[in-house]
Amino acid sequence: FFHLMYYDEFLAARTDGCGDGNVHVCRYYTNSGGMDWTNWDEDDEEGGFLDWEGMEDCETGETIGMLLNLDEGTLTVYKNNRRLGVMQVGLSGSYCWHATCWYANNGW
Repeated sequence: FFHLMYYDEFLAARTDGCGDGNVHVCRYYTNSGGMDWTNWDEDDEEGGFLDWEGMEDCETGETIGMLLNLDEGTLTVYKNNRRLGVMQVGLSGSYCWHATCWYANNGW
């Protein structure tokens, strides 16, 4: 689980509307194009930083789009209106979106 200090809050917020998928956090990294994810189990190490088919980084001025398809349970990533690929499968239920933008001057 990402950030164990938030685990109890995430778990308390889970409802039947969350569905039966095995993914509750999924992140795309603009600096590398990589992704990571985790499920509801604080001890499960099934997730983690992963490469995925079609992954590309994102530079300043480029546009990233994401399509959440709950019928298929997939999250597809687009870059500059070009489909890169399916980043995650196994999604179901209600989701709360968030985006984080940051700049690291450390060679990433």
